[in-house]
Amino acid sequence: MFTNKNDRSDAFSLRLLGTVWLPFSYGYFLSYGLRNVNAVLAPDLTSEFALSASQLGLLTSVYYIAFALVQLPAGVLLDRFGPRRVHASLMLVAAVGCGLHAFGHSFSQLALGRGLIGVGLAVGLMAAVKAFSQWFPATRVPFALNLLLACGGIGAMVAAGPVGWALYLVSWRVIFGICAALLLAGASFLYFVTPDRGEAGAQESWKDLAAGFATVFSSGAFWRLSLVMAVVSGTFSSVQSLWIGPWLRDSAGLARGSAILMMTWFAVGSIFGFAVIGAACDRLIRRGAKPLSLYKFQSGTGIALFGLIALFGGSIAMPLWAAYFMVGSGGALVLATLTRRFPAKLSGRVNTANNVLMFSLSFAFQWGIGAVLDQWPVVDGRYSPSGYQAAFLVLFGIQLAAYALLVFSENALPDKARVPVVREPT
Repeated sequence: MFTNKNDRSDAFSLRLLGTVWLPFSYGYFLSYGLRNVNAVLAPDLTSEFALSASQLGLLTSVYYIAFALVQLPAGVLLDRFGPRRVHASLMLVAAVGCGLHAFGHSFSQLALGRGLIGVGLAVGLMAAVKAFSQWFPATRVPFALNLLLACGGIGAMVAAGPVGWALYLVSWRVIFGICAALLLAGASFLYFVTPDRGEAGAQESWKDLAAGFATVFSSGAFWRLSLVMAVVSGTFSSVQSLWIGPWLRDSAGLARGSAILMMTWFAVGSIFGFAVIGAACDRLIRRGAKPLSLYKFQSGTGIALFGLIALFGGSIAMPLWAAYFMVGSGGALVLATLTRRFPAKLSGRVNTANNVLMFSLSFAFQWGIGAVLDQWPVVDGRYSPSGYQAAFLVLFGIQLAAYALLVFSENALPDKARVPVVREPT
C-alpha cells in the first residue's frame, strides 16, 4: 500500500512522489530538453547542412508531427497497458533516434532520427497525466502537473545554457550520444521503480478501446478546451523550441554567447513561472476557484504578451519575452480539467486526442514560421526582422480567434468539472 486511509485526502505521499512523480518528471525533463535543443543548435545545423529557414523549421518540427501521429494509438496503449510500460518502452525508441541523429550525415537521416525521438517521447506528458490521476488526490493533480512542467522548464534551461556552452568544447553529435544514454537510464528508472495499478480499460477489447475516441471527438467540451490549448501551446512551443534562438540573433542582434545566456534566463523564468503559478493555482483551486476561469486568465495574458511582441518588438521585446515564457500556456489546467470530464477508462485517449491537435499545430506553426521567413532575403546569414513580425502577427490573430471561441461559448461549457472519486491504490 502506498497511502494511508487516515491521511488527509489531499495530502501527497513522499513515497509516491519518489516512485511516481519523479520518474515521469525525469522523462519529461529529457523530452522538453530534446524538444528545445535545436534553438541552440540552429546555427550549427544550418551551416553544416546548408538549410533554408523552412528546412530548419521542418527538421525541428518533425518531432511534433511524429508526436501527433503516435498520439491516438498511444492513447489506446496507455488505457490498455498503463503509463509505466508504455512510456518506458517508447523511451527506448527515443534513444535509438538520438543515436541516429548523432551519426546522421544527411537531412533525411537527421529528420528520421528527430522523428524517432518524437515517437519515443510522445506519451511523456500524457502518461504522467494518467499516472498522476490514478495515484494522486484529484485536487492536487494540477499542482503535480505544474511541478512536472517546471522540470520541463529545467530541461529547456539545460538545452539552452549548458548545451550551448558545451558546444564550445564538443560537437553537437556528442550531445545526442549523451542524450541516448540518459534516455536508457530514464526508461530503466521508470520501468523498475514506478508501481503498477489496475487499468480501468484493461479488460476492454481493442475495438472498444479504439471506439472510445468517438466519445472523445464527439464532445463539444473537448473541442472548445482542446482547440484553444492547441493554438496557444502550439505557438508557445514553436517559438520556444526553435525560433527564439534565431530571433535573438536576427531581430535583437545578439551574438551567439549572449543569445544562449538570454535563452537560459528565459528558461529560468519559465521554471519560476511553472512553480509559482502552479502553487498559486493549487491554492486557489483548493479554495474553490474554477480551473477554467484560471486558464482563461493565464492563456489570455500569454496571448496579450505575444501580441505586444508581434506588434511592437524593439527595445521592449526582451522583458515581454521574459514575461511570456514565465506566464506559459496554462496547459496543466486544461489537462486536469479534461481528465475529469470523462470516465477514468478514457483518460489516456482524452489526453492523447488533445495532443494530436496541439502537436499538429506545433508542427504547422514551426514549419510555417520558417516558410514565412523565406519570403524575405537572407542577409549575412540572418533572416529579416520583418519576416518574424509577419509570422508572429499571423499567429497572434489565430490565437485571438481560438480564445474568442472559448470565451463566447462559455455557456455551452460549464466550468464545474466532474471530480472523480479518489481511489485507494491496490
